[in-house]
Amino acid sequence: MSLAGAPVTAPISLAAASGRVLPRRLLALVADTLVISLLDAIVNGTFGVAHVTSGVATTIISGGFTSFTTQTTVDWPWLALLWVAYYIVLEGLFGATLGKLLAGLRVTDLEGRRLTRQAAILRNVARPLDVLPVLYLLGGILTLTSQRHQRLGDRLARTLVLPASAMISPPLPLHVRRRRAIGLAAATALLLAFCAVFAYYGRPPLVVEGARNTGEGLFSQGVSSYSLGSPRWGNGAVNYSITYQIAQTNQSCFGDLTLHWTWFGGGWVFSGGRYFCSPRAYP
Repeated sequence: MSLAGAPVTAPISLAAASGRVLPRRLLALVADTLVISLLDAIVNGTFGVAHVTSGVATTIISGGFTSFTTQTTVDWPWLALLWVAYYIVLEGLFGATLGKLLAGLRVTDLEGRRLTRQAAILRNVARPLDVLPVLYLLGGILTLTSQRHQRLGDRLARTLVLPASAMISPPLPLHVRRRRAIGLAAATALLLAFCAVFAYYGRPPLVVEGARNTGEGLFSQGVSSYSLGSPRWGNGAVNYSITYQIAQTNQSCFGDLTLHWTWFGGGWVFSGGRYFCSPRAYP
């Protein structure tokens, strides 16, 4: 007997159980990655701004003949926060993510008992370190080489990933699981509804900023700065007054730009405008 009164063979048995589920952990990781990719796509499509990822955007400075690629995304810290929050919320509520539930896995403490919310937080705030340097390399090496197959987050939080049948704690009561699932579904629905409303009423200025980054429309002139007036909403359209400066020619310009909403074309797109500039004043 150990000092704690538990058989010495219990940790070894749990270690063996954690080793047997390594293939299922990989499948769970793939499934969770697909879910997180979908969440990233929703967040990027709602709050993201287009940026040039390679090449140079077409402007009068570049001569109008360029090749470049773009990507619409939010800043990476927000995506990292979404990624970590996904694991914390699901493991804190149910002891498993969607991928782990599908694979029949649970996260437990070192004795196979139900995961606490504090351990779920500690286990997953360390997840960005497990990813280093790329593709979960550190976490994968630690998982394969440690006796209990723990990645860094597991070691800090003192947790294991086991088959659901290996847990010594009874499963959550059905009414508790149902209540938590309904609460999570309601919160998800509210967030998706907020994203839908923001995509229509809040996204147009982000589209304009993306056009500036990629040299689209009037921004192909090499605009150094601009300011938008208040939106004027129409039927599936929004109009802004705009003032802007052209860097190369030192011109001050003003006018109106219009965006139209397209259901099957990716949301808001430029559809025209009128612009007037002062005479060129080359430096």
